[in-house]
Amino acid sequence: MNRLIKPCLLLISLLLLSDIAIAEELKLPPGMGGVPDIGAIPCDVFNKMIVVGPLGTKRLLLTWAEGYYHAKTGKTINEIIQDAEKTGQSWNFDSLTGHFVDYCAANPEALTAAAVSDLGEQLLNDSR
Repeated sequence: MNRLIKPCLLLISLLLLSDIAIAEELKLPPGMGGVPDIGAIPCDVFNKMIVVGPLGTKRLLLTWAEGYYHAKTGKTINEIIQDAEKTGQSWNFDSLTGHFVDYCAANPEALTAAAVSDLGEQLLNDSR
């Protein structure tokens, strides 16, 4: 039992330290109480967050994207996906969030808002 405690403590320490390093890279606007601007997260930070951050990190960006698309197009993301599926393209949670991951891996200096815009363009092109 004692042999398991030391490795577990080491793993927990490493995870906590990596979370602190990522948190230091996020700049929070004054008065936001610890809530980052989702679209202003650099892609290289997002790439790290999806590895060591909370499990809902990709879902958080997708939720933010839904509001962005609705404001931009007046359609919900479900309506945009349904339009895209009429052309034979199939979208689901993994393919939508995978687009963010792929975009951010290819463009680490970009902001997550750029990844969301790129996905929006893809969805709109698929719906035509």
